Parts: sequence; C-alpha cells; structure tokens
Amino acid sequence: MTEFSFDRAKSFEENRTDFLESTKDIDAEMAKLLIAHSDKLISVVREGERDTKARITFNEAIATALDYLLTQEVDEESE
Repeated sequence: MTEFSFDRAKSFEENRTDFLESTKDIDAEMAKLLIAHSDKLISVVREGERDTKARITFNEAIATALDYLLTQEVDEESE
C-alpha cells in the first residue's frame, strides 16, 4: 500500500490529484468510483463554507455506482 501525505508546498489540486492516484494502489475498482465522482466534492472544499448539497450529490453518486457494481456481481453469479 502506498503511503500518502499532503504536501504543503503543493496546491490543493496537486495534492488532490496525488491522493486520488494513491487510492489506485489500495483498491483499483473503488478508486475508479472515487475518481469519477470526486469533482462533485470540489465545491465543498473551495466555497469556504460547508456545502451540504455537494456532499449529498457526491454520496448519492457513489451509492448509485456501488449499487450498480453489486447488481453486476449478482448478475454474473447467477449466470
């Protein structure tokens, strides 16, 4: 597993990119989901105040993607 730490000398975007890349070493399939939907969280970080709607949108997108993966696994097992 790759050890990740934020670098204060890097911008938020650079650290974000590095973090997302590091998740691939932990679980490639879940990393794809996180990377695909991570832009939905940007407004939470950049607006300065908590943006509940952005977090809810992100959480819903991840839940939908996970449900889809589970459906695919069930379909594959039943074949």
